[in-house]
Order: sequence, then C-alpha cells, then structure tokens
Amino acid sequence: MRKLVLIPLAAAAAVAVPATAASAAPPFLKVAPNRIHLGETTTITGSQWPVIEFCKRRVRLRLESDQNAVLIGFTRIKDNGRFSRNFTPKKSRIGAGHWRVVARLRCESGEDGSANFITRKRKLRILR
Repeated sequence: MRKLVLIPLAAAAAVAVPATAASAAPPFLKVAPNRIHLGETTTITGSQWPVIEFCKRRVRLRLESDQNAVLIGFTRIKDNGRFSRNFTPKKSRIGAGHWRVVARLRCESGEDGSANFITRKRKLRILR
C-alpha cells in the first residue's frame, strides 16, 4: 500500500521541477536599482528577447501599482535581443510606494496570426 502512495508523490515532484525552471526562462527583465527616490533614475534592461519575424521590435514599458498604471514608453530591441531604457519618476505623475515595471512584447501566432504577448514584471520601490 505504501508503494502506491509514493508513486504519485514522485510523479508530482517530477512535474513540479520543470514548472519552476520555466519561470526563469528567457527573456529577462532587470530594474537597477530597484529602490529609488522620486527624481532619481533607474535603468530598465532586457536580454534574450526574441528577434524573429513574428514579433515586433518594440517593447512597451509600463509602471503599474494596485491602483494606477503609467506608460513609461517604448524601447527598441537590438539585433542581439537586448534593450535598455532609463526612467526617472516625477513627483507630479507618480507617487511613492510599491510599483511593478511591466515589459510587454507583441508577437503573432505562427498558425493564425492572433496576438500572443510576452510579458515580464519586476518590482520597483519608489520612496519620497
């Protein structure tokens, strides 16, 4: 009886490992520093973003909180799959608090042309 209980647990553990590995899969997004004061500059960088015919070469960058969303802008992906953009939050548009930098790339399905989005998020803490 014990062998039957262990087999499903081992199978569940084997399935859980790829899901964890998939969360760290490319493309990557980095925000440095991730804790800044209003008026200070942070650098948003991306690497290993796809450069293929089915994907646009522009990434949309937004700053989101639980209540607000602000467009940072767009940045172009280079041939090597990297991008970089500096961002300075202004007091008149953004308040202090916990935010997320969201990078979104629009790609198309190879089958029917429907939109598929690649999205990555990183935390940003803005202090007064």
